[in-house]
Amino acid sequence: MFYEEDKVNILIALLEEYAIRNIVLCPGSRNAIIVNNILEKGSFNYYPVTDERSAGFFALGLAQRCDASAIVVTSGSAMLNVAPAIVEAYYQKLPLIVITADRPQEDIDQNVGQTMRQYGAFSNYVARSVNLTDAMGSNAYYHNRLINEALTVALSSSRPVHINVPLPSPAECIQSVSLPEVIYNKVTKIESRYDEDELSHLVDDFFNAECPLIIIGQDNNLHNLQSRLDKVKENVVVLSEPLSDEHAHPYAGFIDTMPDSMQPDFIVYMGGTTVCRSINTRFSSIPNLKVWRVDKDGEFSSPFRRLDGVICCTPVDFITELSRYISSDNPKKSEVFYQEWQQAFANEQQRLMSIDDTRLSAASTVKYFEEQLEDMEYDYYVHYANSTSVRLACQYAYGHKIWCNRGVNGIDGSLSTAAGFAASCSADEMVFCVIGDLSFFYDQNALWNKNLHGNLRIILLNDNHGGIFDNVKGLEQCSNRDSFVAGRHSADARGICTQNDIGYLSAKTVDEMHLGIVTLLTAETERPMLLEVILKD
Repeated sequence: MFYEEDKVNILIALLEEYAIRNIVLCPGSRNAIIVNNILEKGSFNYYPVTDERSAGFFALGLAQRCDASAIVVTSGSAMLNVAPAIVEAYYQKLPLIVITADRPQEDIDQNVGQTMRQYGAFSNYVARSVNLTDAMGSNAYYHNRLINEALTVALSSSRPVHINVPLPSPAECIQSVSLPEVIYNKVTKIESRYDEDELSHLVDDFFNAECPLIIIGQDNNLHNLQSRLDKVKENVVVLSEPLSDEHAHPYAGFIDTMPDSMQPDFIVYMGGTTVCRSINTRFSSIPNLKVWRVDKDGEFSSPFRRLDGVICCTPVDFITELSRYISSDNPKKSEVFYQEWQQAFANEQQRLMSIDDTRLSAASTVKYFEEQLEDMEYDYYVHYANSTSVRLACQYAYGHKIWCNRGVNGIDGSLSTAAGFAASCSADEMVFCVIGDLSFFYDQNALWNKNLHGNLRIILLNDNHGGIFDNVKGLEQCSNRDSFVAGRHSADARGICTQNDIGYLSAKTVDEMHLGIVTLLTAETERPMLLEVILKD
């Protein structure tokens, strides 16, 4: 009889896939579900050892002889007795997989027997520690990703890892006569770009897909590789933003409504986060989608709730390999797929450029600023704050790279970051920061700084609240949304600029905005300047 516990059965399936055959089993009730299903599976070499301290070293000996081994212990202090063996495995560089059963999260620190803070207990002496969730709902992908990550790290780094498994009591778990079917996939990891056979095989698989697509998140290095990236885009659909690609195509406006014929079947994903979150939800729903991650550190990062492999190389290296591969002998697999995307890009560009320029808005301001910026002959860098500002940049800031704090996407520190950037530049290198009012007032002390000079220019889009909340679905029903969610206020920047010796301009009409931007772009001054565009709701 098998226990129907998804996280356990995914774990067992992946242990088998990764060829972890030798498992030491320690007694206990909380780990009984894991032990029972391993024994019922019958495809492992299992060794019962009662004393956990001895069992840990027994597993260490197995790892010395057989390349890798696992040990399963019950909840509570029993797991701590494995610690000496874990430390020894760490310094011997042996892949020892330590699997600990745990009590449900709600029982921890509640004076319930055999409970303690298990997750992270070995953090100094394991290469990876993962904690499988006991939350409600379907977590198959999450469990699959964490276990894949732990097992891959153990085998690739030859270090111990810790997999903590919160479990119900065996009495609360349903049993069946056969092992329940679980959804899992082993994640392939190519250790180095110098593994030419594996990398070439992946490139072949990518170009043999019916609808291959590349997604590039924030990357501060790809703009140095623009010619090669442009060559790739002549043959492959590439979704990128100005945070990584100077010649990116705007796409956020049609992702939610695009036809199924534009859905990819193979994605190569590289870089950090994207501003457009719709691609995460839209592509996560595609059945049988293959996703490969390009990351020099081999991190298991994918916002698409699917990951088939990781290539341990930089995006620059991978783009270089793709551009080398592309030739007349390797035409686009699906011309229809490629052309449909190119037409969608063109339509979106046309839609964005046709906005009403006669009405003062955040969009018309950013659009005009970017148009005028193209005529400037000096060197410049452009920072956009998070939320509305950077989303507008992804619509209009094409032809140059933009900078934005998209690691966590917080609004705090956007202006300070631009100020620090400007301080490191020469006097004739201009640094622009386009920022919303909440971001600006949150970070107003960025201007209380003696390191600022005339090369810092700021465009403040002030609509007296967090305008992005106007577009968040569901918030329209929130009572007192403006005051308690969107941060409604009546502040302006004039006083802040005066006290910090910042040149101040303001605009309440389209004409004033045009004049203010031209002044901001061309004025010669030794102190920073700010244009506050005052927007009506």
